[in-house]
Amino acid sequence: MAQISERLVNLVGALALGVTDRMRAAVAEAMSLGGETVAAVIVIGHSPTLSIDQLSRILRLSHAGAVRLVDRLVERGFVEKRPSALDRRTMSLALTPSGSRQRDELLALRKAALEALLAHVSAQDLEALERIAETVVAKLPDDALSALTTCRYCDERSCASCPMEAFGSLDTPCGSPSRT
Repeated sequence: MAQISERLVNLVGALALGVTDRMRAAVAEAMSLGGETVAAVIVIGHSPTLSIDQLSRILRLSHAGAVRLVDRLVERGFVEKRPSALDRRTMSLALTPSGSRQRDELLALRKAALEALLAHVSAQDLEALERIAETVVAKLPDDALSALTTCRYCDERSCASCPMEAFGSLDTPCGSPSRT
């Protein structure tokens, strides 16, 4: 393994926090319900067979916290509960048309904020950053659930050859492709 400098460790930590702060600030204005609401809308749109239990684990919320979050989203008309096709004892979460529009707006705001951060970086450095980011991001999750936790703010439509595909989807065995 290469020698990792303390400066690089500090820079990566500062980068992670700075990017997160900018991204959250950009989307917070569009959706003022607070907490993990934005991530919930994005994740539910990405995985429409998601249960409340899965959502709670992806967002690292208590089950009761996830129930309250989903209730707020249902009340606002962004999410609906449907009987699960996989397990009739549970309900699947799905975005309503209004929720899908909200998700598209949130992802557009996120994209604009991140593009603004990267606008001054050279094309060569952007290529290197993409390669490095893919390598690091691919090592973060252990399974499909933690892959969705890692990518809870991602626009899956923009990520061809996503490194998370190796973990499968929540409704397929690990290793099965989640997107084709």
